[in-house]
Amino acid sequence: MIKEAGMSYKPVESELDLTYSHRYQDVKMPDAYERLIIDVLAGSQGNFVRSDELEEAWRVFTPLLHQIEKEKIKPIPYKFGSRGPSESDDLVKSMGFIYSDTYQWDKKPNN
Repeated sequence: MIKEAGMSYKPVESELDLTYSHRYQDVKMPDAYERLIIDVLAGSQGNFVRSDELEEAWRVFTPLLHQIEKEKIKPIPYKFGSRGPSESDDLVKSMGFIYSDTYQWDKKPNN
């Protein structure tokens, strides 16, 4: 799920396609600084991280990043356009998650 592009806050289901010029051709897209200024004026802190949150993120992820670097862990390759490696499905199944197969990939060519 992602936030719908533009000024909307509506969540929409999407593949990881960051070619906004292709997916959102008719949407007025404010640049990053415009968006932040609008959020500041509206009192929205959604795009800002508190210092304690940032510190906690580093506390959690630094050991993981060190382990990846130390053990030279390689990412698992998977087919373009797929949901990811089959190992990820096996992992979530082992944790009790059941995939409902609601997502349909939009196979339009990228611009």
